Amino acid sequence: CMDINECSRRNGDCHANAICTNTIGSRTCSCKTGYFGDGLTSCSDLNECATNNGGCSLNAKCTNTQGSRNCT
Repeated sequence: CMDINECSRRNGDCHANAICTNTIGSRTCSCKTGYFGDGLTSCSDLNECATNNGGCSLNAKCTNTQGSRNCT
């Protein structure tokens, strides 16, 4: 039997902000960097600024963006 790549159509029915990974006989869904959730039905934006000023300098302002953050 040949494996069917479930990810080849509609991102494997994973969430729009998730990555589909083909496995033998199935697939897995995981949220992209900057998002959290189950990867299948939800991937919500992670507020990077909520922890340690988002890794920005102490003198910078951290602004959360979809899937990332900006330091100004």
